[in-house]
Amino acid sequence: DLCDWRADVCSAELFWQNPAIALLKVGTFIDDNGNQCADPGESIEYEFTVVNVGNVTLTDITVTDPLVTVTGGPIVLAPGASDNTSFEATYIITQADIDAGHVTNQATAEGTAPDGSMVSDLSDESVLTEDAPTVTTLCQDASIALIKVGSVDDVNGSGCADPGETITYLFTVVNTGNVTITDITISDPLVAVTGGPIVLAPGASDNTSFTAVYTITQADIDAGFVQNQAEVTGLTPSGDTVSDDSDDNSILEDDPTVTAL
Repeated sequence: DLCDWRADVCSAELFWQNPAIALLKVGTFIDDNGNQCADPGESIEYEFTVVNVGNVTLTDITVTDPLVTVTGGPIVLAPGASDNTSFEATYIITQADIDAGHVTNQATAEGTAPDGSMVSDLSDESVLTEDAPTVTTLCQDASIALIKVGSVDDVNGSGCADPGETITYLFTVVNTGNVTITDITISDPLVAVTGGPIVLAPGASDNTSFTAVYTITQADIDAGFVQNQAEVTGLTPSGDTVSDDSDDNSILEDDPTVTAL
């Protein structure tokens, strides 16, 4: 018998150990308010699947993640066994994440082989043999609105408009989307608008940065009003342009501003 005089060979063949581990990490966006888009304070729930891809039992298996605190474990896995329930984590979404359009990161699984050596693996989103970061896409809905209001400056107090008197325009800009808008400016074919550019976070508004003054003419008085419309433009985090034509009192409409004389 070969094993009677070459026990070292038999030992190597019969007890060859190949400890190995693999980790999958999947993120699921939780839309708490049901608006179909990400908002700060909502969350991503992470599920971790650990697989023993070697031929020896692994003990003291843990999962760590630089982005979140992973709960669960340590666990033990026999060769070929997997576990997708012991480890989980929750990440709270920030405005910076929404502006980026995604949350990207990677976790690590570690375990101990019978000989005391450590095995580890960086997570992948779907393939045991790969190590790509998990990317959770976040919805971006960029939009902006502009309100323009004109007031006659009755300099001589006559109670009526006179040529050479002015209309002062005030502009209110509102970020009606869910991403930060930068480089916000206002253009107006009737007047030179001063102020800006500005930056607005989602839900924020500004009614002090932009103003304009128009000098009334006799033709305007004969017409009985001055009518026109401005446009606001800004840049999304991805570099796209978002814009809106002004309305005189609503962020949902785009009607010209009419100042009666």
